[in-house]
Amino acid sequence: MPLRNGDTIWETVTPTLLVNSPVLGPWVETSGVTQAMGWLAVAGGTTVVTVEYGTDGSTADADFTPVTIAAGANVPFNLYGRFCRVRIVQSVADATKTKLYLCAKA
Repeated sequence: MPLRNGDTIWETVTPTLLVNSPVLGPWVETSGVTQAMGWLAVAGGTTVVTVEYGTDGSTADADFTPVTIAAGANVPFNLYGRFCRVRIVQSVADATKTKLYLCAKA
C-alpha cells in the first residue's frame, strides 16, 4: 500500500541496548512519497541512526548511500529506492533513551 503524506514510516521509544545492536526496522515501500522527515532524541552510549534503501524489500542496496538521522528535528530528505528501513547501531554503552519518529512527506 502506498505511503501518504504524514504516514509513519517507523517509530520507537525503546532504548537501544548493545546486546540488541543493530536494531533493524521493517522494510517499508516508499511509493506514494518522495521524502521523509525524522526526529531523534538519544542519551547514553553512542547511537547512530540511518535510513537504508533497497530495491527488493529484503536487502539493503549498496548503491544507495544511507541517510544519517541526527538528534533533534531534521529537514526533509529524499527517499531513494523502492523500499527503506531504519538501522540503529548502539556502541560504547547501552542507551538510556532512544526516541525516533520517521514520517513520510509528499
